[in-house]
Amino acid sequence: MPIYEYQCPKCATTKELQHGMTESPKVKCSSCGASMKRVISANSFQLKGDGWFKTSGSYAKTGGVKSTPAKKAEA
Repeated sequence: MPIYEYQCPKCATTKELQHGMTESPKVKCSSCGASMKRVISANSFQLKGDGWFKTSGSYAKTGGVKSTPAKKAEA
């Protein structure tokens, strides 16, 4: 289950909750009792090592320049 972050619009208290993606819980602030809003927070997902976009395939071989296929000369 994903972890969601909620913040109170009145007192700026933050809280993390774990619940299903389809659930919409009514979260009350423990400090002031106001309804908390879900906020977008930074994640810790990182792509490391070989095999990702800049380190693999034709992108790495051309030094980061996208190459276009050469047109054949008409005879």
